[in-house]
Amino acid sequence: MNVQKIILKVFALFSVVRGYNLIVLILAQYLAALFIFAPEVGHRQLLTNPKLDGLILCSILCVAAGYIINNFYDLEKDELKRPLQVYLQKQVSQGFKLTVYIVLNALALIIAALISWKVFIFFLIYQFLVWFYSHKINRFALIKNFYLVIIRVMPFFALLVYFDHFTFNLALHATFLSILLLITDIVKDLSSQKADLIYNYDSIPIKYGIDFTKVLISCLIITELIIGIIIIMKNDVGAMKYFFIAANIAFTVILFIIWRIKSTQAYKILHYFFKGMIVAGVFSIVLIEINPLTLQTIAQNFNQRIN
Repeated sequence: MNVQKIILKVFALFSVVRGYNLIVLILAQYLAALFIFAPEVGHRQLLTNPKLDGLILCSILCVAAGYIINNFYDLEKDELKRPLQVYLQKQVSQGFKLTVYIVLNALALIIAALISWKVFIFFLIYQFLVWFYSHKINRFALIKNFYLVIIRVMPFFALLVYFDHFTFNLALHATFLSILLLITDIVKDLSSQKADLIYNYDSIPIKYGIDFTKVLISCLIITELIIGIIIIMKNDVGAMKYFFIAANIAFTVILFIIWRIKSTQAYKILHYFFKGMIVAGVFSIVLIEINPLTLQTIAQNFNQRIN
């Protein structure tokens, strides 16, 4: 096998496991550990903690395995939705994908067992839930959307199991993220109605209608607005409050324009916008430690020195 084919297969496997999503998840877990779960612990101490590193590695391995098994079951449907991406992914055989899936899950469980028996049980359950989603749940409207959100936030619950630290502030952040993921997934269903119809997938728009779907999205957005206001009013997230202010403005605009959207392309754009909001939220976690009043004082002192 020449070098060109090897590189092509590496890119194909990277596409199958959604490597870009894994990178975002790694950042999200480390930032959550540093600024939300254990803000009182020194950054260097956390980043050099082998158990935390192992925990996040377990999450990444399990999520990557989840993408592989989901790709295995949804390849035909994805071929209609993302033909170029599926063409690349077909450079890796189904048999090889299954082998990698088994190896990734096995490695995750071995590492989890070295951390603690609680972590081992957690990831064992997680792996089963991911497989069960791809094997059964992903064809059932509404149920699959809520089920998928649970799967997506479970890596963060792994941090909760490890740190054994739960606060009201943490609950607010987790709820905000969960609802944002749910909105993103439902909007994705609106953009993939054609493929769902052809392959007999029961999505919310197909089973309950477009109007019901938009009502559901609107209710979820209103809930996000309320949570965002509570977080902003609590004023204990530092400069990250500006992310929630911007998110609330965006949600308010979308609340009005969602009813005017009709084309598949518009739904796709809205889906990518929500994905971008998730990524922006991840990077804004670092702003929790930045107090706007402190920055203002520093700026005033700096100006006084110059003058």
